[in-house]
Amino acid sequence: MSAAARLFAVRLETVKALLARRLDENPLPVPDAVTPSDIPSVAELGPGDRVLAELDQDGFAFALHPADVPFFNRRSEKMPRLRYRLHVVLRRGYVCVRKRFIGQPRNAPASAHLYSLLGLFFYNEAAALLRLRDLPSVPRIRDLHLTTRTLFIDYVRGQTLQHQVAERGQKVLDIDLAPLGQLFDPERDRREIEAFASGGGEAHRGRIEEIVRAMNARGVAPLDVKLGNVLIGEKTGALYWVDFERAAIEGAPRYREQLAEHHDLVNRWFGLSLPGDGGA
Repeated sequence: MSAAARLFAVRLETVKALLARRLDENPLPVPDAVTPSDIPSVAELGPGDRVLAELDQDGFAFALHPADVPFFNRRSEKMPRLRYRLHVVLRRGYVCVRKRFIGQPRNAPASAHLYSLLGLFFYNEAAALLRLRDLPSVPRIRDLHLTTRTLFIDYVRGQTLQHQVAERGQKVLDIDLAPLGQLFDPERDRREIEAFASGGGEAHRGRIEEIVRAMNARGVAPLDVKLGNVLIGEKTGALYWVDFERAAIEGAPRYREQLAEHHDLVNRWFGLSLPGDGGA
């Protein structure tokens, strides 16, 4: 019942924002957002709307045009996505991630398939991104399509904290763990947390806490907390939080309870000391 009430709340908030023409506002991109002039193939094909690259399960990009391969491709092997479809696209003068909320893994719980069908995760992320649109630590949402359940979000070039850990030789990426049968290993999170803590994670803790507090101040508490959802911008080294499909939204049912859960998660993953009761 709470999921149905949550869907109603986030869908209503999203529709109200559209009716208020919130997306007609065009805030400046964050400093690490890619611009059309950064894309090599634009010199040949121009800046018109088109697909530039596909994002795989580990968040690596794979270019469509040969001229863009040196810009996008950072590894040779692609890990197919388990759910949703993510592409980097040119759209109305911006370079965006196009996130289409279609598909769930076959082994996902029946409830996940149902919630996906009803659009819960799409509306949840849309509502969160609209609330966070002025934060310097969250890529801007540029557009959304209700009928196709698609979001368009500024594309920030960089590497995630998970990518950074993987570069030090730790097997934390899905492409490494899938052959070992460890994609859903309960010990996976523990290994990743330990690798982050022992590999200089303290350098990011202060900024991560600032980002978390800023999101919470706007009534958003991400529950999918992991290294792969914190991105280090390539140009500035700034941190960005991405992925809000499972965020708790203030005004939806059980927010205070889920805020406390969110604090417990960020404390465990990043070594913070936020209050376990969800307080400030």
